[in-house]
Amino acid sequence: MSVTVYADVDYKGKSATLGAGRHKLDQSMNDCISSVRVPSGWKVTLYEHIDFTGAQLDLQADTRRVDGALHDKASALVITEPEKQTSESASDEEYIFSAENGDNWFYFEDTSS
Repeated sequence: MSVTVYADVDYKGKSATLGAGRHKLDQSMNDCISSVRVPSGWKVTLYEHIDFTGAQLDLQADTRRVDGALHDKASALVITEPEKQTSESASDEEYIFSAENGDNWFYFEDTSS
């Protein structure tokens, strides 16, 4: 299972599918998250700044529209699987996305058509 973030509300537009961990967003995805698919039991915390500071928002269910201070403003996020929510190791790894890196497992999928 994984989390999918979308550039548009209602799970539309460009998307990225992400696994558990700490994710810093590069320019291709920075400040564009508008909706999020969250599997049952998983937790996603969106952060305003790339260093996991500033405004934050916890999501524990599908969110068709990210409202408030973090709509199109998230620069980093932490994804936690159910069995790892109490484990310190869940937040030890960081992933930095780079759309320019050809061997990167991060991708956008355009679902707007």
